[in-house]
Amino acid sequence: MAEQGSTVLRALLEKQQEDILQNAVPTVIERKKTLLQLKRMLVDHEAAWIKALVSDMRRPAFEAFSCEIALLLNEIDYVCRSLKGWMRSERSGHIKFGYIEAIRKMRSPYGSVLIISPWNYPLQLALMPAISAIAAGNCCVIKPSEYAPATSELLKKVISQTFAPEVLTVVTGDAHTAKQLTSLPFDLIFFTGSQETGKAVSEQAAKQLTPVLAELGGKNPCILDETGYSPGAIREIVWGKFLNAGQTCIAPDTLFVHESIYEKTLSEISAALLSFYGEHAKESKDYGRICNPGHFQKLMHVIKQGKIRFGGDCDAEDLFIAPTVLTDIPSGSSILLDEIFGPILPVISYASLESLLNQQLIQRDALVAYMFSKNKQHIRLVEKHMRSTTISVNQVIQHGANPHVAFGGVGRSGHGSYHGKAGFRAFSYEKTNYKVYRYLHVPGKFPPYSDRNLQIVKKFRKWLL
Repeated sequence: MAEQGSTVLRALLEKQQEDILQNAVPTVIERKKTLLQLKRMLVDHEAAWIKALVSDMRRPAFEAFSCEIALLLNEIDYVCRSLKGWMRSERSGHIKFGYIEAIRKMRSPYGSVLIISPWNYPLQLALMPAISAIAAGNCCVIKPSEYAPATSELLKKVISQTFAPEVLTVVTGDAHTAKQLTSLPFDLIFFTGSQETGKAVSEQAAKQLTPVLAELGGKNPCILDETGYSPGAIREIVWGKFLNAGQTCIAPDTLFVHESIYEKTLSEISAALLSFYGEHAKESKDYGRICNPGHFQKLMHVIKQGKIRFGGDCDAEDLFIAPTVLTDIPSGSSILLDEIFGPILPVISYASLESLLNQQLIQRDALVAYMFSKNKQHIRLVEKHMRSTTISVNQVIQHGANPHVAFGGVGRSGHGSYHGKAGFRAFSYEKTNYKVYRYLHVPGKFPPYSDRNLQIVKKFRKWLL
């Protein structure tokens, strides 16, 4: 992977920002044209994208298409249908004491946007924010993850063939390259990744006063109460947890099960895993691998923190960890505190929902909270307790593919949301044209002030502003 020098990177940014200054804000037609070019790029190279994604993650082709390419195509279609309405300016007029005001509000692009994407969904999480940025009228620089080299190199090659660098370009490299990029005065940075790296990106961006949108993941709780149990619900949870070998930021992190259904839930989880991947998941063509040796070793430490109820097999050379279910986890274990981000599912029983929420086992600002229940009171209790931007009831993962749902975190899980209209607004700012037409001179507003004029202001304040 090539690493661009600081001078080259700065020249790239200056070229984009110069183009922004010299040219008018892109029209709706121009933005749609760019988005449709992006769509054509995805369609024309579909086989190559799938091959690269399988190479990087040994992911099933079905998951590569459905979780990456299909999501991007659907997002582009939705944005193109909706963009004209989103771009329409808002107008209002008001009669005040002494003047008439006319207000026109519109969304304006930030300018040049840096997108730093992770390795777990290397195509989707590189281009999904780019779709929002382009829709809002920006140009983009994408820094993909070095841990997904095949996808990163293909992104760089195909985007350079499709777009002018002042519109959309890819810069490959390692953490050093990312640090060089974040030290440059981009107009906005969009980062997806770990909390630790997110802090470093934000600190670096702060030196340039560059705003940052951050998607940081978190320990997404999944609560299964006594009314929510069914074989279908268990299959839904198991699918969401072990999709992409558990390396999904919105996967259920830990499953909390009411004690009355605990044992049958564990049995049903085992049955679902056998149904999905067979007795030997390593031989299944539908089960992926851990992305890199460093993450594999981290997960091997995690897997030792409880009793293995199902799975546990691993192969460091193949970066394989079987779908694993853990029980009997000691209090204070790091697995209860830190995001797992792998194919390890802790299952913890609870006696009552109120006691569970009071134990502080659940990260209240997780990226998403899952609840399987038919009890409306329980659902409201979880909604009230959680600070997450999404509370998902009786399903997992699917909300992340819906362009009508804003995708983003709060607190430790990040800040800012995108997808659909939320993305258009996140990558633009409100710009106001404010005009005043005076019909009455009001001398009392100028110094020197008098007590009489103060009394007038107090009496008529509602009509003054």
